[in-house]
Amino acid sequence: MKALAVSLVLIALAACASTAPEPRGNVTIAWNKVDDPHAECQKLDGRKELFRIRGCSKWSDASNGGRTCNIYAREPKSELDTQAFATLGHELMHCFDGNWHDRWGHMTPRERQAAVDGSAAILD
Repeated sequence: MKALAVSLVLIALAACASTAPEPRGNVTIAWNKVDDPHAECQKLDGRKELFRIRGCSKWSDASNGGRTCNIYAREPKSELDTQAFATLGHELMHCFDGNWHDRWGHMTPRERQAAVDGSAAILD
């Protein structure tokens, strides 16, 4: 059972690579359909990743307070490709809510509660 838990944590860590800007309301999304997200995200980040990356998102903030968020992930093979859709949703959440991972790749308690409550924004 412990090995399964460790495996799930490692999979969660490998789900994405992201930077840590603060949440923004005005976000422009660009989805870059890539065949090998792992290689593309390593190239964008400039470092080798130990675990397999399924997608990543990179931001650039505009002077008007908006953000452009580029998602790099593969295209779903069909409407049943839940892993690809989950990766897109995961990266989209980063586009709006910033980096909500703790150092082990989990959601921090505050962000987890906001997700459970159905909130897209984290309020202080």
